[in-house]
Amino acid sequence: MLPIFITFLLFGVFDEAQSQSLTTHSLRKTPAAAAKMNDLWCYTCETMEDGELCINVSEKNHSLMIKRCKADEFSCMVKRFSYTITTENSTTPQQMWSLQRNCASNCESGCIVIGERTKLYACTSCCEKSLCNTGLGSAPRGFHCANQSLFMMFTLVLLAFLVSPPFS
Repeated sequence: MLPIFITFLLFGVFDEAQSQSLTTHSLRKTPAAAAKMNDLWCYTCETMEDGELCINVSEKNHSLMIKRCKADEFSCMVKRFSYTITTENSTTPQQMWSLQRNCASNCESGCIVIGERTKLYACTSCCEKSLCNTGLGSAPRGFHCANQSLFMMFTLVLLAFLVSPPFS
């Protein structure tokens, strides 16, 4: 057995310059086979361009807003931008400013809240089934309260740090 192996070495059967040799066990795929099958369809629209049609996509036949996702997009997404205004006596209900629906390769559900008197909300919801992105991009219940509490705690710690006398 050893003389056969040496013969193969002498005649360059295991040539290092080749991309695949008899000693490796790599599997080659065509580009079509390497691409993961993706049969996900999502609603794609923006209220800034499509107006009210984008808000209630599940109520009517909106076939022009349905799009097949690309090979690397495995989530449908709804992103909602809204705001509230707080005065001394009250806070307005959330007012939607913009809504987007589309396919996404990376999607994380949740909300980001910025501001005090005028709060800006950027909320995202994700799903993985065809035409599932019909909601209004709401975060799970209690998220805003937890986020606001965390922000308030951070603000108080920062304020205490700024007000306290420096160490000598």
